[in-house]
Amino acid sequence: MNRSTVRSGVVAVAALLALFPATAMAATPAAASAAPAQATVATAHHHRIHARGVVVTAYGHRLHIRSGAGTSYRTTGTLRSGRKVYLTCKTNGTSVHGNRVWYRLAGHHGRYVSAHYVRVPAGSSLPWC
Repeated sequence: MNRSTVRSGVVAVAALLALFPATAMAATPAAASAAPAQATVATAHHHRIHARGVVVTAYGHRLHIRSGAGTSYRTTGTLRSGRKVYLTCKTNGTSVHGNRVWYRLAGHHGRYVSAHYVRVPAGSSLPWC
């Protein structure tokens, strides 16, 4: 098992752990009906998940997770196309195919991905970092 596979597994576990407060609240019918479709969920690191996105890259290519909002920052991992990601905020950084927006990943201690490769549902409200 290589480092990237292990890191992807850790990312998945962290994302699931971040969702437990939301599933506990939605256990009662009243809470489930009162919860908005894009609920903001608190994580253990005091960052909030404001949107969920899906990685969209060319077949066989992986999206680089960076230590900052730009291509000159160190790569700390990768994500496969189709992977769901949880986002806390957006910021401007290096332009990627004309798009300067970068998303901060939830549960990644300040890790970023280019918004060019992540699709979020229409109407999702993602605050600026």
